[in-house]
Amino acid sequence: MNIPAVDKHVSAQIKFWQQQKHTVTAPEIKSLRRFITISREYGCSGYAIAQETVRLLNSGDKAPAPPWAAYERQVLDRVMEDMGLSSNLARTLTDDAQKVMTDILTNAFSKLPPQVAVYQKLAETIRLLAANGNVVIVGRASNVITRGMFGGFHVMIVAPMEYKVGNVMKYKKIKKKDAEKLIVENTARRVNYIKEYVEFDVTDPHHYDMVINLAHTTIQGAARLIIEGMNLKSSR
Repeated sequence: MNIPAVDKHVSAQIKFWQQQKHTVTAPEIKSLRRFITISREYGCSGYAIAQETVRLLNSGDKAPAPPWAAYERQVLDRVMEDMGLSSNLARTLTDDAQKVMTDILTNAFSKLPPQVAVYQKLAETIRLLAANGNVVIVGRASNVITRGMFGGFHVMIVAPMEYKVGNVMKYKKIKKKDAEKLIVENTARRVNYIKEYVEFDVTDPHHYDMVINLAHTTIQGAARLIIEGMNLKSSR
């Protein structure tokens, strides 16, 4: 991960959002701002799909402002670690919107035990990004955190075990047995963590606008499906 490049990319979005501050209202007020969350089973190339989705969204005749950007764990962690970036991001919301954000976080996450208090900071960062719009957020329970926000399109990427094993073997350069073990362990950890702390079943398809089986399409195909689905939902 190129940290300077991440800073530059995130800062470009924040600069635009700061200029538009007075048009950015509370996340629960319906607006033209859109965002995508991508949840995925371990081994399903979620970030690659997000990057392709962003590339397609930014490649039209009229460039979106700000450009769409993909955020995954490392980028989100960087935003949270850098107090300057985090503070600037929070200031892109109006005073009323910040109050709504505080109320939401207090009500939704006040019961979390101290050892996972960092989850509240993660939730704040993700909801701020989603409220400002034009972001594709991968994992980090982003679909759970952005529940109830207008403008969201929530996607789940799945695939058969055989497909995921092949994918993990390729990218991790490990043997089949090790890939299978890694998939089982990571899947259990993700599902159990979210169920325990936010009482949300990530495997329930009813929580998503679209579920894509990656064994039936390509990364490029999945990205096109996501964009088409988002546009159809937005036009309703």
